[in-house]
Amino acid sequence: MNKELISLIKRQFTLDINSTHGLPHWKRVERIGVYLTESTKADIEVVRLFACFHDLRRENEGNDPEHGFRASIFIKDLHNKKLLSISEAQLEQLCFACEYHNKPNAKSDDITIQTCWDADRLDLWRIGIFPDKEQ
Repeated sequence: MNKELISLIKRQFTLDINSTHGLPHWKRVERIGVYLTESTKADIEVVRLFACFHDLRRENEGNDPEHGFRASIFIKDLHNKKLLSISEAQLEQLCFACEYHNKPNAKSDDITIQTCWDADRLDLWRIGIFPDKEQ
């Protein structure tokens, strides 16, 4: 990801960049996701982009059920403007992963999408939620 895109992403985030859903979280999700790709063989570019985009369109730190959907719209807009150069398949994975990452009943058989979601969920400890190995 180039520095201009990172700068654009940071400018789009309307909450405190160091908040619960801000830059420190994005960096942890990226680090976890990259680690997971070593085993899952998921698309590392999609996983890295997911880390930056999935909470980008939050309007608050609490209940904001549509923030993933808003993120997917923003991603498509960037892609259409040629500011995000990924394949159509990667775009589809990234948008789906972002749009549904906070939907408890969402399912996907795509290992890249699953890796994105796992990377985010493995950082839920920051808000007092710990993974349950039974689920």
